[in-house]
Amino acid sequence: MASKLTNEATDAVPDPLPGTGRHRTMFFPRRRTTPRIARNFIAATLTEWGETSRLDGMRLCASELVTNAVLHGAPVGRMVLVRVESLDAQLRIEVHDSGESTPTQRVPEESAVDGRGLLIVSTTADSWGVKERTGPGKCVWAAFEREKSGAEPMASRDTGPQGDTT
Repeated sequence: MASKLTNEATDAVPDPLPGTGRHRTMFFPRRRTTPRIARNFIAATLTEWGETSRLDGMRLCASELVTNAVLHGAPVGRMVLVRVESLDAQLRIEVHDSGESTPTQRVPEESAVDGRGLLIVSTTADSWGVKERTGPGKCVWAAFEREKSGAEPMASRDTGPQGDTT
């Protein structure tokens, strides 16, 4: 099965998950400007959803994960997929690329000018990890627990009668 991380549409695709929660996905080209544009996509989506309690941390983690995908993950001519999710217990960012290397957190030398991205993600997000994808590449994700942020659990999407129905 071919990867969807090719030169497909680059517009945001609102696609709600079944049950509770929602997500939005966008493809980005492998360019130096992509981390900034992805941060703006994350911020606009979360603001639209009223999910701003962890916005700064999510923007920071998105920037680090997308930068890693652009510099080390996505081969030339390929796309990076960014997905933001609002689930019952957490907010989550996923960054998919078609590269084969697996990112690992390291402790850089004090004088190093790079190598701190996953260290920043691990101290900012409540959890993070790497998972395999169907097709080539991987998904690197960062999750932000609602209970740690003081944010309310996501409201039920029940559209039935509300209040006293007698």
